[in-house]
Amino acid sequence: MTTNTFVPLARKWRPRTFTDVVGQPEIVRALTNALTQDRMAHAYLFSGPRGVGKTTSARLLAAGINCRTASGPTPSPCGTCESCVEVLEGRSIDALEIDGATHGKVDQARDLIEIVGYAPVRDRRKVFIIDEVHAISAAAFQALLKTLEEPPSHAVFILATTERHKIPATILSRCQRFDFRRLTDSEVADRLAEIAHREGYAVDAVEKPAPWVEPAALAALAAAATGSLRDGLSLLDQAVAQTGGRVTAGDVALLLGSPDRTSLVALLVAILAGDRSAVLRGAAELEAAGSDPRATAHDLTALVRGAVRFSADPSAPGVAGISEEGAATLREMAQTTPYSTLLRTLTLLSEAEGMLRRSDVPSLALEVLFLRLAELPGLVSIEEILSSGAALPLPAARVSAPPPAAPAATRKAAVPAAEPRVRPVAPEPRPAPAAVEAPRFVGLTPLEVAEPEPAAVADSVAAFREAVDKRHSNLGAALEDVSVSIDGRTVRLVLDPPSPPLARRLGEPAMKKVLDEAALAVLGPKALVTIESAEPAGGDLTAAAAAADSGTVERENLRNRATSDERVRKILDLFDGEIAEVKPDERKP
Repeated sequence: MTTNTFVPLARKWRPRTFTDVVGQPEIVRALTNALTQDRMAHAYLFSGPRGVGKTTSARLLAAGINCRTASGPTPSPCGTCESCVEVLEGRSIDALEIDGATHGKVDQARDLIEIVGYAPVRDRRKVFIIDEVHAISAAAFQALLKTLEEPPSHAVFILATTERHKIPATILSRCQRFDFRRLTDSEVADRLAEIAHREGYAVDAVEKPAPWVEPAALAALAAAATGSLRDGLSLLDQAVAQTGGRVTAGDVALLLGSPDRTSLVALLVAILAGDRSAVLRGAAELEAAGSDPRATAHDLTALVRGAVRFSADPSAPGVAGISEEGAATLREMAQTTPYSTLLRTLTLLSEAEGMLRRSDVPSLALEVLFLRLAELPGLVSIEEILSSGAALPLPAARVSAPPPAAPAATRKAAVPAAEPRVRPVAPEPRPAPAAVEAPRFVGLTPLEVAEPEPAAVADSVAAFREAVDKRHSNLGAALEDVSVSIDGRTVRLVLDPPSPPLARRLGEPAMKKVLDEAALAVLGPKALVTIESAEPAGGDLTAAAAAADSGTVERENLRNRATSDERVRKILDLFDGEIAEVKPDERKP
């Protein structure tokens, strides 16, 4: 007893030849040429969005390499021999399909390297198709490097990924790379129509026999697939199961949770006309119908994008998923609405997806978005106002003045409710001298604000030390061995005895900044800090050296030699230290 097993359309109509691959002509041409000339690379990398043919192309390439009815690699595998059938069904013994997400550990990579060394059991070459290769761990990638660079002559690697940026550069450099592009809505819709015909569905029939699918429904499914043919086929399966074989655009709208695109055109007309009441009614109808706010914003963005294209290029192709009447309305609206307004509308809509995703009440966020969009037609650019020579419009430019005796409540009621927005009003003719007043206060000098003087202190030196210690305690401790004197607004730091390391330390930008700030806090503006070293008391260094004790002179010479030694200086700078004492090496004469 045999039972009919349902096979999803995405699997049932998977391409079995390169000519069936949709939307990748450049990649198909390159692979077929390589098979025809038998110039196969040892490793390939197929990258691109989901559902665009990466794994299918990998299987077709493996079938072309190992087709048993041909004498060598062929771009047209028969699809009927044992090798082709097993490869296309993903169960070949010589074309192994490996999931990178579940075989990404380094131990499994070592097992794969060991398998690569064995010759093919039946076919010409051993093909390894690693899907979602970006999920492999870094250690596993490192283990595969050498094998990918110099595999055995009978091995071919085909790596597939949706996230090429996660693949290490060392792996990328060892592969021939092919980037699969996202399919257009028309390519997906045409393929869906072709498969619907093969399944027995009428697409263009006037009498609409059962089963049938409306072209507008296919266009809506293709738009919802966002460039993925597999997603489009899955949605078609779901629509057929939901409707029982008679698929209309309304059914697809209910399936996707989005309104009919033709009805959205009317909402867009209200938005671009600035009709708030019509916009609110349209938003309420969408919420009552249970439309998904994100799907609604997505479809409205597609309509506005089409209007922008019509405005820029009247010969641009139409928007998918709308009727001829809706397309005509959209084209007319694109010609009558300023291009800048359409562009601003598209900009706000393109940013709406993130806002709706974060919102706790997406329907309210969508309604606010519609009202914001309805305000755009009333905006006037600054450039337009300046180029017209008109004065900037005031908020009450369109409000007529009430009678002098009218009460406050009457004045509020006099504001028109239908046109509350501000629009530029043509200026009335005025005498030339009164049109522009000469600016006043032109020759005034800038006002200088005097900085406040600090409060006087009894002991400014102690105050300076305290201010430094508050800002930098280590620097305050270092100043204990420094002589501090203040002359007017100058703070003199005298190092007695001289200490080059401490002088360099105090001269560092960070330390100098602390000293300057402390001086400003104590002495006020224009305070200055100087760093000096004390001079020897004798004055005549030669006479002092002659009269000095020979042992003292020797120790001083040793100290000078140590100070001038580059290694010693580096150690002192590293630890911010000083030479306490220098002794001669008693082991040397």
